Amino acid sequence: MVSLIPLLTLALSVSGLAIRQPDSQAELAPRSGPKVLQLDLNIDKSKPSGKRDGSAPKVLQLDFNVDRSSRKRDATAEIDDNRDVRYFMDMYFGSNKQKVQVEIDTGSSDLWVHDEIYGPSYEGYFKQSESDTFNYINEKFEIHYFDGSACYGQFGTDNVALEDGTVVKDFQFAVVNKATDRGTPAIFGISRKVQENAKHQYDNFPYALVTQGIIDKPAYSIYMSKEGGDKGSVLFGGIDKKKYEGSLVSFPISDDYFCDITLESLDVDGKEYSLSKSAMLDTGTSWNFFPDEIVDDISDRLGAKINDDGDRVIDCNQPTDKYITFNFGTQEIQLTYADFVVRPFKNGCLAGISYWNPKNGIILGDVFLRRTYTVYDFESDTISIAQAVDTDESDIVQIP
Repeated sequence: MVSLIPLLTLALSVSGLAIRQPDSQAELAPRSGPKVLQLDLNIDKSKPSGKRDGSAPKVLQLDFNVDRSSRKRDATAEIDDNRDVRYFMDMYFGSNKQKVQVEIDTGSSDLWVHDEIYGPSYEGYFKQSESDTFNYINEKFEIHYFDGSACYGQFGTDNVALEDGTVVKDFQFAVVNKATDRGTPAIFGISRKVQENAKHQYDNFPYALVTQGIIDKPAYSIYMSKEGGDKGSVLFGGIDKKKYEGSLVSFPISDDYFCDITLESLDVDGKEYSLSKSAMLDTGTSWNFFPDEIVDDISDRLGAKINDDGDRVIDCNQPTDKYITFNFGTQEIQLTYADFVVRPFKNGCLAGISYWNPKNGIILGDVFLRRTYTVYDFESDTISIAQAVDTDESDIVQIP
């Protein structure tokens, strides 16, 4: 295993993105209501409400929370613990419904949890010996992340319950008993099957929902809160028409493995950079990662000062009338300078940008996704985007 991110800042910010591993049917409890699964983001730690929208068919709704403390996967958290945001939810495993907190991640495809030997993640671990319905599969699990961490274990199947009472029976997931970083959280990967770290493809979460008739296609939409906000959602099988302005525009996924679309150009307050590069939209990554020239330009415009650890420290009060525009060809997404303010830090705030090898494309993490309404459709292999709107209103419909 070789870490692909030599810089300290990258190790702190890229977490959910998994390295490509070349070698590497459930039944839902009967229920009434729509078939879109919604996971609402809440800044507090209160129990999710689990309410279900009844206005549209085949929409299954859940809640999950936002944690603005450091991700424990960060190997250098002693610098400052308050730099990352994670999007998590509670799942309940086995016949006795053991509670485990998992981090939702569009940059990987497997659900894995800690076992009793490895110890708890943020909250909870899975003690398979106490579940009457758990069965190991004769297949090892191994995943390597771009921050250099790795996890090892074995696949198995068991019942997995969600906060709203939905139960997925005989769902395949991995039980991890070894990791290079003991602070790595349990991960709920929801990307395409091709990214599964298994020798034999299986129905991961989006596909299992289809197999079991919960939704009609392996597709979901994501709405994240603005920095400091307390609302957001993930809808499996549905979109919320109130959460974006204009039209959703679809783009073909441009990579055979990762969920990338092509970013044609970037306009930094009037200066245009022609790119035509693959860009990954990843909830498991906090910041935006660009080629050096763009990072340096944005840093200068934000008035960034580089500290001894390589962090870009900026004034926390950035302009809301200066823009950086992401041009995808037939759709544009605008971020203000203020959107690049990540967290309070020593003598200022952190800027949510860092260097990335241009050969590896571009990564657009939470800094970008907080201002973007995103729809992942794995049946048509497309990603649709629109400018997000900050609102509490909701109008949920099924993904066509």
